[in-house]
Amino acid sequence: MNRRGLLYALVMTAATARLLLQMAALPPYAGLDEVYHVARLAFVRAQGRNPTIFEWSVPPYLFASMVGRPDFSAAFCVVGPKWPEVVRSRAVIVDRPLQPRALQPYLMPNYEAQQPSLYYSLVARLAPLRTPMFELRVWRFLSVLFALVIVAATAFVGERWFGAAGILAGALVVSLPTWLTLVVRASNDAFACALLAVAVAVSASAPRRPYGEAVAWAAALAAKLYTWPVALVLPLFWRQQRAHRDRVSLVMIACALSAALTISDLSTRTRNALGLFAFDTAAGHAAAIRYGEMLKIWIATLAWTSGQHWDALTPLAIALYLGPILALVIIASRRNDVAVAAIVAFAIAQMINAAAYARGASTGLPAGGKEGWYWYTLVPILVPALLAPVLKRWRFIGFWIVAWDVLITEVALFHDFSGASSPAHPTLLFRWGPWHLPFTAHLEGIAVGPLVGALVVLRIIHVAALFALESLSRAHDRPNHFALPSD
Repeated sequence: MNRRGLLYALVMTAATARLLLQMAALPPYAGLDEVYHVARLAFVRAQGRNPTIFEWSVPPYLFASMVGRPDFSAAFCVVGPKWPEVVRSRAVIVDRPLQPRALQPYLMPNYEAQQPSLYYSLVARLAPLRTPMFELRVWRFLSVLFALVIVAATAFVGERWFGAAGILAGALVVSLPTWLTLVVRASNDAFACALLAVAVAVSASAPRRPYGEAVAWAAALAAKLYTWPVALVLPLFWRQQRAHRDRVSLVMIACALSAALTISDLSTRTRNALGLFAFDTAAGHAAAIRYGEMLKIWIATLAWTSGQHWDALTPLAIALYLGPILALVIIASRRNDVAVAAIVAFAIAQMINAAAYARGASTGLPAGGKEGWYWYTLVPILVPALLAPVLKRWRFIGFWIVAWDVLITEVALFHDFSGASSPAHPTLLFRWGPWHLPFTAHLEGIAVGPLVGALVVLRIIHVAALFALESLSRAHDRPNHFALPSD
């Protein structure tokens, strides 16, 4: 194996270990709205079609987890601050073969019916009907595979722009805790982000034949709507690469066709052409929007979120964690038109989304559109463009990111999962406490796994592979022969 191949082997080793570590420790239905995505997958597997936003489509066994029945597994993403009480009072995981009475009749509509159909139609049948935790492990593992695609594509783009330092930047994606919250769960997020990462990597490679680029972007746009604003970077790639008119025309036609088919699907199953219930006809009167609170939520969930558990970093921790990184980005970065365009387009799209939610915000705080985790969709562009030049000059920043990953994950998050922390004991760095030693969380009977007994081993593999990658990439680094899109 040549040195470049070894670099990528180390990237994938580190990423696989870190992603399996995260998956191993997750309680049932742990991230954001995972239980609702699982409900839609279960419906598609049983019915062979995607549900409408109007019909009841949540199966009884998942509804029982949502409402907290003790004879079913607890749903972490809907329990919230009461999680420690649940851990103390009952068995978190209750897993047994699914009987017909647990599958139908459906008991409530599912708001995740607002999502495009591609992911659910492709993935639902890959998890055979056995037990709730078996299907959850299968669908989560598929998300891990999609996340590995994101890492590989990010490293590839980083290499084209900044050489070996860009490959190292790709490996550090798995040490971004909010990104892990987004992708390591059963949902369409890892799938959509993976397709988008592939599309960005294909366009960055200046393909001679446009067919792969057209298919990649069409698939990404069909996966989830937050990929749409990212497609606005395409003209910048084409201009910098002096793309042939046939390439531009084919990709644009493919994107337009994909968008049209997605709109047709959503219009059929939901109340509006974009599917998102924020764009439904507004009912009632909105209160004055609390913009300051929205900004605080955006910053907090951009830095780190453990989902509906709502533990978070304190303002001091956010400043300590992100302050040095942002300062070095400002010092080291040269202008990258693709990154600038992606940031502007995504910011406008999120403001439109938040404004749509705000129309019905009777409490002054929109139900959605204010969360920072959406921005991790831009990982395959922003990590190479912003982090790679920093790593090229100051390699120590990689170890800073990994150290915070360990601090957030092993000191806080895993103890949150174990029920050993609460908002009654905040610390200087975390809203939930008290302080705990790393690698001491008791997750047996709480984490769905597998590999819950190998958390320390997986972390050692992750860190060791990163150390080896950093050392080898330093020796391998050389003047970059590829031009940034702004050149």
